[in-house]
Amino acid sequence: MSRLLTRGLALMTALTAAASTAHAADIRLGLNTSASLGCQIVGLRGAFHQDRLGLYGSVSYCTSPAGASFGGGVSFDVAKLNNFTPYVLAGLDTLPSGSLATNVGAGVRYGTPLFPAEGYLEVGAQFIRTALGVTIPGPRLALGVNYRLSIDNLKGTLIADPIQNQPESVKYAGTAPEECKVTQAQDVASARGTASSAVNSGVSDALGAYSAAYSNLSYTVQVGGVSIDGNSAKVSGSVSFKGTERASGSPFSGTYGGTVTLTRDGCGWRATGYTRS
Repeated sequence: MSRLLTRGLALMTALTAAASTAHAADIRLGLNTSASLGCQIVGLRGAFHQDRLGLYGSVSYCTSPAGASFGGGVSFDVAKLNNFTPYVLAGLDTLPSGSLATNVGAGVRYGTPLFPAEGYLEVGAQFIRTALGVTIPGPRLALGVNYRLSIDNLKGTLIADPIQNQPESVKYAGTAPEECKVTQAQDVASARGTASSAVNSGVSDALGAYSAAYSNLSYTVQVGGVSIDGNSAKVSGSVSFKGTERASGSPFSGTYGGTVTLTRDGCGWRATGYTRS
């Protein structure tokens, strides 16, 4: 089984390397805890994602027997459901005893477009191949949190912020994939639409957290200028809030500006962060 998994890892590596650069690529760094037949209690995980494919490596601390466990694996995103991303994965771990453990399973990540942290839950099965040639099966459960960093946005941080309070301001040096047949106007409109959708999603989630202190909460999103350079973009805008404080019954309102960062994803865009101005 371990030989088959090794071949699978090599194949998935080749597929990831061959994936189009037009798709967004992310680096994920995280902390996780897991309960499995082997030993993993707490560990660190690093991963590279491009399109739906992911490669990850991990190091964990074991308690019985005590020592370090090293592993790696591949994942594939099955779908994108609002802020949830279900996926399947397969991996291989070394144990302090010298045995190898393979695992297969499914998981789900949860994260909002404008916040770089995301949580994940994985369930599956693990198979330990002992020195006696016996394979011992068992359950596997993992829970963790990742910090997501967009590779394209490392370059995007050098893009000048769009001009605030000028909705039609555009700075364009885009490079949309030729097969998309996207005009400059369409590319800019797509960036604005993605930014607006991401802000609406993020604000909607946040309102739920504040509903205990405020009533009659409402908001409007105004999307403004756009700066596009290659596969990265920034979109400025503002969010206006109004509502009533439950404790005092006093009305409140306010407007806050900010900039959404985007990275190109296929023929469209994906929001990767937000900076308040």
